[in-house]
Amino acid sequence: MFVSVLTARNGKGVRAGIITGAPGVGKTFLGACLAESLQGKCVYYLAHHWTSDEDLFLKLDPARVAAMAGGRDVATEDAYRAGALLRAVEASQAGPVVLILDEWDKAPQRADALLLDFLQSGQVQGPFGETWQAVCENLFVILTDNGMRELAEPLQRRAFRYCMEFLPEGVEADIIRKATGAGTGLCRIVVGMLNSIRRSGESSPSIQEGIRLVECLPLCQSGEQAELLVEGFLTKGEKDRQALKQYIARPGATLLGEFRKNLR
Repeated sequence: MFVSVLTARNGKGVRAGIITGAPGVGKTFLGACLAESLQGKCVYYLAHHWTSDEDLFLKLDPARVAAMAGGRDVATEDAYRAGALLRAVEASQAGPVVLILDEWDKAPQRADALLLDFLQSGQVQGPFGETWQAVCENLFVILTDNGMRELAEPLQRRAFRYCMEFLPEGVEADIIRKATGAGTGLCRIVVGMLNSIRRSGESSPSIQEGIRLVECLPLCQSGEQAELLVEGFLTKGEKDRQALKQYIARPGATLLGEFRKNLR
């Protein structure tokens, strides 16, 4: 439904969606999949606490400015580097483009206002009076939000909001099975481990971490070595380890035993 709403042509301006959810649920991956399904380009920007208008629109290129200062023949407009929004605008001239503004809740609140104006007009203004206009029907903007701060209300009203949860256990187990070729029983145990940490631990391990754990099991010669894999891929702290122990007392030995059973 999120994709259907985002791709429906309804009114003027740029179509935008906000995906909230725990780290690892697949928020960013959903945006990349949308770009692939549209056979378009994906423009990615990771927000941070010092995100500014230069990061979004235009910023000085220090190397080119230094070249100009040194007397090299560099056009003034070439002294600037396109920010994330301008790169998306330029890409929209050629076809569909999905702009992923990842972890937008890390950006300062003032960045919400900068983004809101862009979503309404689809325009980027240059330092010399230039205006770049997006082909709005080709441009889709996805913001991901981990809940570090509340996004500005006008921005939330401008975008379709979707709270993304982890996939059902059976679906995650099937994805791991298809990705690794492991047995169904082993994949279900791994998903059970993931969910035990997600429910009672301090982190939210992703399905990708579960896949890497299964892929590395052939390297193990003992339950202790498998335990190291579990520690390295799934748990981030003592609370995670305790949550996992409540689900399976000896997770490494259990995994290795199930893995070897499938080899017989």
